[in-house]
Formats: sequence, structure tokens, C-alpha cells
Amino acid sequence: MKITKEDINETIILNELIRKTNIIKAEYINSVSDEIFNTQPFFLTVLLGYRFDITKKELEEIMIIYFLIWEYFKIKKKLPIKKITEMDFEEIQNRNIQMLKYSVGELSLNDKLKVYSNDLKYFKSKSLLAAIIYKFQNRSILIKMDENNKNSILIGIKSFIECFEAI
Repeated sequence: MKITKEDINETIILNELIRKTNIIKAEYINSVSDEIFNTQPFFLTVLLGYRFDITKKELEEIMIIYFLIWEYFKIKKKLPIKKITEMDFEEIQNRNIQMLKYSVGELSLNDKLKVYSNDLKYFKSKSLLAAIIYKFQNRSILIKMDENNKNSILIGIKSFIECFEAI
């Protein structure tokens, strides 16, 4: 996987967005939720659907990540152009699940890394994904999250990022 100058520049932007989304206030949640509902309702629907499977604290952490994704693509002007549908999302999510299932069958770590590297070759938002993975590895609530829920949510997050990239 090649890291470009653009990827490095995006880390500066992401740093500011992370600071902004980590200090969430009720007014921000309401205004951004309304904005998301009006432009990408399926994105909000999936986020709200997690409330049945995870704790309130875990949901708050996932909400911060979803708002980070939202703010990132808002800056990129990639949000209101086309609404992401359930079908769009499921198509990309199924591809990601198939890639993971395939990688499990790889015998060596090197072969698995080749599969992942190939998957990320055309991924444009590497810095965003890296920041999200960092959160999952360093936020105590996310570290303690049930592995099945964590994996499912991470696949969904990566799938949404790819959906926004495709708009």
C-alpha cells in the first residue's frame, strides 16, 4: 500500500476533525443528525440501528466515528450529490465480507497482507480509515466491545467510506 503526499496532508485535516467530533454537544448532535437525515438518511439509519446491539457508551463512541466520517466527506464535498441506498451499501459490504472470508483461507501472513494491500490499493481515504482503526485500538470502550459487534461495525464503516468515495 502506497502512502501519498495527499494522504499525509489529510492527516492534518483529520486531526482538526477528530478534535471537533470528540467534543460533541447536544446542539451539534441535533444539527448534524438533521443534516445527515436530509442528505444521507441511510447513513443515519445504520448508525441508529446499532443501538439494539451495543451499549450506550459504545454507541456514543461509534456516533463520534460516524460524525468524523460525515465531517470528512463534507469537507470533500462528497455528501449531497447522490443518496447512498441500502443496495449500494450492501453491494460494497458484501464485497468486503467476501474479501475477509477469502483472506482467512490464506495460509501465510504475507499472503494475507497481499490481499489487504490489494484491497486498499484504490482506497482514497486511507488516513480516515487509519484514524478510525486507531480509535478502535486505543479507546477503552471500543477495545472492550464484543468482537463480533466490533468486526461488523468496522466492515460497515469501511463500506460506508467506500460508498462516499464512489459518489
